[in-house]
Amino acid sequence: MTETVPFYSTTIPLAFFIWGPVLVVVLFWAVGFWSSRQGVPRMLESDWDGYNVADVEKLFTLYGDERRARYRNRVLPADVACAFTYAIVGALLIAGLAMRGQPWWVAALCGGGWLLGGLCDVAENFAVARLLDRYPQVDGGNVAFASTMTRLKLVLFALGVAGALVAAYLVFRPLAA
Repeated sequence: MTETVPFYSTTIPLAFFIWGPVLVVVLFWAVGFWSSRQGVPRMLESDWDGYNVADVEKLFTLYGDERRARYRNRVLPADVACAFTYAIVGALLIAGLAMRGQPWWVAALCGGGWLLGGLCDVAENFAVARLLDRYPQVDGGNVAFASTMTRLKLVLFALGVAGALVAAYLVFRPLAA
């Protein structure tokens, strides 16, 4: 006897589990492209080892006034929008999995990387904006906070990619059975 596919809520459609992560990856690429078009390489935001006051001072000196202004006023707002988007996608992954009968801890493992990573990214961007606003005076506490948020964001984003793949598998698995 053939079992029927369980009824799923259409609040978060199945297509979201494909197109939500695609949106995140496309926006991640687009922000990097936008940053390079502005002449502002995102050196701090991709440093897995963290950075210190000397690194920030050296980079901001190399940028000069014009590129620092572009970084602050054009690149950081785009990065904040991208961060909020992937945090929302992570939250919707959690909700969508929970609505489909997955335990909360499984749902949180799948979407939590992007949810928490997006929030860390927003905090990092506000810290970098604060560093830019106060330059040439660079505070070690702000640098340490921004560096910690950068490292957390990078790890959580990578975990979020893996979680999105697992979430897609979990929601489409019943359809293949």
